[in-house]
Amino acid sequence: MQTPRNLTEAKQLVGREARRIGGSLSAIAGSRWLLAILATFAVVFGSHLIYAPQRLPSVSGLSLVQVGLPPSVDFGELGQQASQLASERQDEAQSVRGEIVAEIDARQAEDPGFIPMLNMIGFGIALALLLANMTLMTLRRRETRG
Repeated sequence: MQTPRNLTEAKQLVGREARRIGGSLSAIAGSRWLLAILATFAVVFGSHLIYAPQRLPSVSGLSLVQVGLPPSVDFGELGQQASQLASERQDEAQSVRGEIVAEIDARQAEDPGFIPMLNMIGFGIALALLLANMTLMTLRRRETRG
């Protein structure tokens, strides 16, 4: 990252990074890529709600690094710093995941309806986000067919 020498350069640098981040978020929101992910979550939470209400879906293997982002996504300096921080904090994230799993197990032991409620919440959130993404897709692509 370049160091600005005066206020004008600092403003230009901030504006350039803001445009990068805004363009990347715009590329993700309303994309087919996000549509597929949200539809998958809606189906997974919905099917667990119907057929296996006492289990949460397993999404532990999901990683943006493995899946990849659309090619038009560039979060600039902020994205580079976030990826460095994520790689540094990986061990800490594993322990936090363990604590979350232990908390969910303890809560499930207290209240048998807790996991089905989490499935309902997950399904509702995924469905709402899916509908919002589909609305954005429709608004952006009024003139396209197919």
